[in-house]
Amino acid sequence: MPIKSLESYLFERRVVSASSIEILQNATIGIDVEHYLSRIYTFKKEQYLAGVGGTPSSLKDYVQSDLQVFKEFNIKPIFVIPGLGIESQHAEFPTNELSPQESHRMTTWNKLHSRSSNPYLYNNSNTESFRLFTDPLPLRPMINDLIRYFIANGIDYLISPYDASFQLSYLYNTGLVDSIYGSTDVLLCNVDKFILGMEFLTKEFRYIERAKVLYELGLSEKQFTDLSIMVGCNLQPVTFPNFPPLPKPNHIQPYPQLNYFKLGLEIIFQLNSYSPGNPADLYAYIVSLNDPKLLELYYKGHSALKYLPILNKEGYVELYSVEMNKLNKKQSGTALEKIEVPNDVHAIISQKLPPELYFYQSLGLLPLSLLEAITQGKLNIRPPPDGGLPESYKKLISSKYFNDSLDFQFNLITQLLARYYQVKKISVDYWFKDGSTELNNRLTPPAHVQISHLWIHNSGSKKFDLPSFISKLTNANIEENSCSEREKKFEISTNSDIISTALLRSLYLLGVVENKTNKLSSVGNSIHRLVKEFKDITEDEVSELFLILLLIKSKVIKLNDQIRDYYSIPKSFKDPISSNEEIPAEDAKHITLLSRILSVHKLNISAINYQGPISRSLQSFRSHVKVILNNLSNTLQCCLLDLSARNDIPIRATFETRAEWYELVNQLPFYKDCNNTLLGVVGEIYFEYSLRQRIGNQNRTKEEIISNTKDHLLNSIFQVNNPSFNINVKGANSIDGDSLFKDFKNGLNFWSKFIKLVEIIHEEDKSLIDDKYYKSILETDTWMKQYI
Repeated sequence: MPIKSLESYLFERRVVSASSIEILQNATIGIDVEHYLSRIYTFKKEQYLAGVGGTPSSLKDYVQSDLQVFKEFNIKPIFVIPGLGIESQHAEFPTNELSPQESHRMTTWNKLHSRSSNPYLYNNSNTESFRLFTDPLPLRPMINDLIRYFIANGIDYLISPYDASFQLSYLYNTGLVDSIYGSTDVLLCNVDKFILGMEFLTKEFRYIERAKVLYELGLSEKQFTDLSIMVGCNLQPVTFPNFPPLPKPNHIQPYPQLNYFKLGLEIIFQLNSYSPGNPADLYAYIVSLNDPKLLELYYKGHSALKYLPILNKEGYVELYSVEMNKLNKKQSGTALEKIEVPNDVHAIISQKLPPELYFYQSLGLLPLSLLEAITQGKLNIRPPPDGGLPESYKKLISSKYFNDSLDFQFNLITQLLARYYQVKKISVDYWFKDGSTELNNRLTPPAHVQISHLWIHNSGSKKFDLPSFISKLTNANIEENSCSEREKKFEISTNSDIISTALLRSLYLLGVVENKTNKLSSVGNSIHRLVKEFKDITEDEVSELFLILLLIKSKVIKLNDQIRDYYSIPKSFKDPISSNEEIPAEDAKHITLLSRILSVHKLNISAINYQGPISRSLQSFRSHVKVILNNLSNTLQCCLLDLSARNDIPIRATFETRAEWYELVNQLPFYKDCNNTLLGVVGEIYFEYSLRQRIGNQNRTKEEIISNTKDHLLNSIFQVNNPSFNINVKGANSIDGDSLFKDFKNGLNFWSKFIKLVEIIHEEDKSLIDDKYYKSILETDTWMKQYI
């Protein structure tokens, strides 16, 4: 988050300068990823992202276009991603109370479903957005996808220990980057000038000089810092209550403006008028307000700015002020300035972790949410984008299975830390219920001891391949590779061996490999048999089907049971004659199951500003799948950390360069966000529109129904021939009829593999899919074939 309202005021005062990108030729630029994405995805873009989920479909096209410009001028970008949040950035809310962002999402869902039905319920003139107009696009859900993309394009990246601006400032002052592309927060660091925005089409950039800003605003450095803390910045996000609140949006002024920084300057000018010749002291002004909470915010803001940690060149985490002090001494030759660090600085920033954990974090090998929970002693679980109303979702995230997984994850990390962390209690707070659930992260025996006998060696390839791993995962193979560390007689050296071993240990902790027998459970046998059945199955398909299988194992939801809490896609998108008739209940169950399974698979489109039909019901189902994915991915990363940090195998000694670590990260399975729900949306519209045609006219042939439905999807839903609707990036995945129905065909192929998986599960374990459940799924498969 930049300094509130400062950027617009700097443009208003014409303090921002412009220049050609050409002068940056051969330079290395450090880029604040959060700021960079906020320039791409302004408030009016991706307004429905929370409604469909996933990363923006157009993200790769945008970044690729920008990278082409960098390549043209031989500019090397280094992308810096913000890491852990400090204490002041973590807001606490009472039970059942939503944050402003969460409340706005709920309101938006309600607005969209309360509108009168018409064929163009959602269109590109729609002003509804799931984002508050003051909020950037959420970065956390897409970090892994971004990392994968950076690695694939040979781009350096870094997840900073905490704030990205201060990390970039350090890189700039040490000469590791020649310039910074960041937000106005950079003005609070030791940086003389930086790039605020880049116009890649015109090949220009906008930059700010710190001295010019202070001169034009008539502020000293201390006044500028004090005012930034008062109006709110990234490290002190609360706007002091002596400023008026933002007016609520309305139809006349949907994006209300109130320039806090300008109001702050007026306060300073008024204070100056009382004592001409003496610069205004904002600290004295805050004291005069007689509010201890304001003084606390002021002190905490200054402490965060002064004592924020960064990752230095040697790979250690050090305070920013200490590193700047060292650089000043080196450049000026003067003695080191004495910097006194308060004993309770951890209460402002967070408790410190070992340098090695920050290193793994910098690579993207540790979940940020787990590290924050360890330092804070609390894991706050907030509602998902759909609102999290269904009891099935609440049951899933508060289940014993989920809590046991958290125990294992925290135990694997804390057993590597000081004794303090090993005995420190960690609680889980849910937004929907009073009280905390205390985790038992002090396991006996520790998780490492439970899994240390599991190894995979000579997996056949240097590159990890999930289908290959699953196909070779048999009881005999597990038994052959099970031995204690002392008995281990083979070398674990390749990325494939390392990831295979970590994944096998994860499956053990998650119960896919039975703990008492070291043999595959019914879930493990089912996924193994499926992969052996389909020789052409892709890694994405294995991942997606495995997540569905684990969701079935959780028993919190039946795949064809409708979520009563939510509406699905409005009828106007699915009814050829605009009737209000309900479709038969059995048909509704068929469509529910089909759309859910298709929603797990990917629809490859690159709409810049998708505002077509969305389904809260499908988004809710996606939230269930995402819990399963995050749990599996987090467990895998914790097992990989345990394997590396304990030096059971010499990973750290083997990997000499950061590029070698990148290759390991790039091969991790389950290392991306769930797909968006759009293929499920297409499926729901396709099958219900087809059904309603048959209900409306029994004489229609199958060919006529299919032709009419495809025409409806192309011309009425996605409007592929209307250039003003869902404007497309002209990339490899832009919307057209061929690509849309190719993806739909791939989805039906994915469905056929799901049906085979169901058959296998039914044979392996009828407690997961009993005869009645099995029969209903096969009936859906039969029903579906009359429309394809």
